[in-house]
Amino acid sequence: MVKKIIQLAALSILMAACGKKTEEKHAEISFEMKNFRAESSAGCKNDSLHCASYEVNYPDFKGLDSAVERRIKQKMDATVSMGNPEAEGKSMQEIADGFIKDYEDFIKELPGESGGWYYNADVTVEVMTDTLLSLSSHEEYFTGGAHGGSGTYFINVRPSTGATFTLDNFFKDGYMDPLTKIGEEVFRQVKEIPDTASLNENYFEFPDDEFQLNQNYGFRKEGVVFYYNSYEIAPYAAGPTEVLIPYERIRDWMK
Repeated sequence: MVKKIIQLAALSILMAACGKKTEEKHAEISFEMKNFRAESSAGCKNDSLHCASYEVNYPDFKGLDSAVERRIKQKMDATVSMGNPEAEGKSMQEIADGFIKDYEDFIKELPGESGGWYYNADVTVEVMTDTLLSLSSHEEYFTGGAHGGSGTYFINVRPSTGATFTLDNFFKDGYMDPLTKIGEEVFRQVKEIPDTASLNENYFEFPDDEFQLNQNYGFRKEGVVFYYNSYEIAPYAAGPTEVLIPYERIRDWMK
């Protein structure tokens, strides 16, 4: 796995040097970035303060089994819905239609309200090998109120089957305790919290004041990343937190 990750890094540098920004290849798998956009009936070109727009940039994969391609697309659709549980199983088009309808219903009830709604998301290919596809989906949106929202979520799958790729697939048995320990060290460094200081007293909400890794993780060429979105472990003002654990620190636990 380490060898494949190193190969990926070299490939990324090579492709960047060639200026290929919208299409990359690894083995038989390739992808092309595509754009999906929908707007409310009034349109947003001339008046973005009185319309709703929904836009997603996402990779369209080739070289995979058609069933796997559909499964990955479904997983991507599920991440571009602001976490709305009612969007489960819906397509990107259906999610966009629902978003725009909510805006138009809102304007009918409160016609004097100004400020348009928007939803923007970018799905990025972080790692692409013959055993792992790791994607990150970053969204930003505004639906009224004092401020907008944002979030980052990960999709990890096996290219051969479309099955979810988990930490258990990547690490040897017994990895969780050492991984959590290293994760806490990185977390404290990022947030500048002394080793012996209470996390809860520094406004981070962990059960029993003990650091925990969450289930929102992905794989990058540098290491495994755990992402805590706003509100998850701290007030909104604290913003999101990214914990990137370099591969060299967990090499002994990798399969």
